Amino acid sequence: MTRLRLVVIVGTTGVGKSQLAVALAEKYNGEVINGDTLQIYDGLPIATNKLPIAERKSIPHHLLGCIRLEEETWAVGKYVRSATAVIEDVIARGKLPIVVGGTHYYTQSLLFEDSLIQNGPTEGLTAEAQEKRWPILGASPKEMLERLRLVDPEIAARWHPNDMRKIRHSLEVYFTSGKKPSDVYREQQRARSKYLPGHDIVSENTGRGIKDAGQSASPLRFNPLILWIHADLDKLSSRLDERVDQMVDAGLIDEVQSMFGHLQAQKRSGKSVDQSRGVWTAIGFKELLPYVSACAGAEITVRKLEESKKQAIELTKTSTRQYAKRQQRWIRGKLLRALQENDALENLMILDGTELSQRLQNVQEIAGDAVHAFLKGDPLPKSTLLPTLIKDILVPKAKGHIKARYCDMCKITMMTQQEWDAHLRSKKHRKASRIPVDWQALYPRADHEDNLPNHDDR
Repeated sequence: MTRLRLVVIVGTTGVGKSQLAVALAEKYNGEVINGDTLQIYDGLPIATNKLPIAERKSIPHHLLGCIRLEEETWAVGKYVRSATAVIEDVIARGKLPIVVGGTHYYTQSLLFEDSLIQNGPTEGLTAEAQEKRWPILGASPKEMLERLRLVDPEIAARWHPNDMRKIRHSLEVYFTSGKKPSDVYREQQRARSKYLPGHDIVSENTGRGIKDAGQSASPLRFNPLILWIHADLDKLSSRLDERVDQMVDAGLIDEVQSMFGHLQAQKRSGKSVDQSRGVWTAIGFKELLPYVSACAGAEITVRKLEESKKQAIELTKTSTRQYAKRQQRWIRGKLLRALQENDALENLMILDGTELSQRLQNVQEIAGDAVHAFLKGDPLPKSTLLPTLIKDILVPKAKGHIKARYCDMCKITMMTQQEWDAHLRSKKHRKASRIPVDWQALYPRADHEDNLPNHDDR
């Protein structure tokens, strides 16, 4: 059966994905499906960068702000089922579904049938039910990691000690499947290997049309056109900093204060809120929370408040830049690899969104041409990036073997051999590893009185 067609827009934060989705939906009778894990929840519209209603131009947006704060957070499996149902409904009504969002783990799980462990771990159980059944899931990351080391030291060595989501997920896999997570992931890799076509990842994929869905058996759920708005991270950084300043001007701090008030109300009523999940993990909220909490305190000077505010805003900017790096790493290291393994790089169109203020209209025009060709089954237009840059993007960078290493002297964890080697050469480590000199032992001071000059003996 011919797979359903849809358009997927990916890229880092701040490159204009939402605006492009609306422009394409206007032109091609489309509807937008949210693919951002935080925008699913109600609350924090500024922090989560929900597109304002006025800018949606009456285009229907699905799975956006649909989960209330008091409701259970969604697992990725629930998102995939919900998004799939929406896509099928949009197509049944003769419209074009356009998936857009920055949570590429969700997007990739939606596109590929084997991205998730079947039925998902702990599917259908609330967080309270999970922790009641397996109390360790409510423990600290350190305690969970110690338990994971006992059941699967191989997978435990791959996770950073502070990466609570991955550590907990691995334990969920173990509890629900009865298998080591490392064995489960190997089974998934073996299942995917049957789709490997030996396709050259640097072939000239940017000028060819979408392969007919029936030509190969692949785990793709749909026949997608993937539009990647690529941006140079060094040039994007200043734009992201400016956007954080704009968010503050738009009322980000008031938004965080409102959510802080909700937390306080829940606490007074005896209800606990898991701030490690859902909208509470949004960049901007957790960074500004200490400042907002300090504002509620009685004993703090205006000067200290201003310093706290400045630090919180700078931390928000840093976290935003780091998030953009993680997003681009996911696209290059996981999404592109999955497309390669399924001989589906022809479904990818790369757009240059580095200078967004100058290229927004150009990006929308070229993306529109790509969608037009995609719907007609014609060859896609060529990418707006230079061929050499495309090759550099598509060729995965060498990645060292992932294994957590902890430096006792510096109290820091490294995840790859390259990071570990670089740390050993760093000034911080060399300074920490120096043997302290006991200057008092080398140059002992005599008793004070013995050192006084005897003027009578002169």
